[in-house]
Amino acid sequence: MRWLIELLQRMIIGTEIGITCYVWIGVSCYSSVKLTLPIAIDISLMGAAIGGATIIFRIPRINYYFALLIHYAIVLIANWVAISPIYKAYGTNYQFNLQNVLFITVIYLIIWLVIRFMQINDVQRVNRRLKQRQKKNH
Repeated sequence: MRWLIELLQRMIIGTEIGITCYVWIGVSCYSSVKLTLPIAIDISLMGAAIGGATIIFRIPRINYYFALLIHYAIVLIANWVAISPIYKAYGTNYQFNLQNVLFITVIYLIIWLVIRFMQINDVQRVNRRLKQRQKKNH
C-alpha cells in the first residue's frame, strides 16, 4: 500500500511539472497559450506517466544512470504520444524530429538539474541536523 501512495505522489508531481512546463513554454514560444480541457488532460496524463516512471529510481538493482536512461526513453515516448494531439488542437502537425528531441532533452536536463539540486540540498540539511544532534549528545 505504501508503494501505491508513493506512486500517486510521484504522478501528481509529474502532472504539476508537466502543466507548469506547458504553460511556461507556451508563454515564451507563442503569443498565447491555449489550455483547453482535452489539452489539460493530455498534459496531465503525460506528466502522470512521466512522474510515475520515476519509481524506477527506487529499484535498488538498477544503476542510477541506467534508470535515468530508461526514464528519459519513457519521457520521449510519452511526449510522442501526448504532444501530437495537442499540436492538432493548434491546427499544426507535430513531427517528432531531431529539433523536438533536442528541445525535450534540454527541458529534461533543466528539470533534472533542479531536482538534483533539491536532493543535494535536502541531504546537506539532514547531515547538518545530524551533526547538531551529535554535538548535543557529546
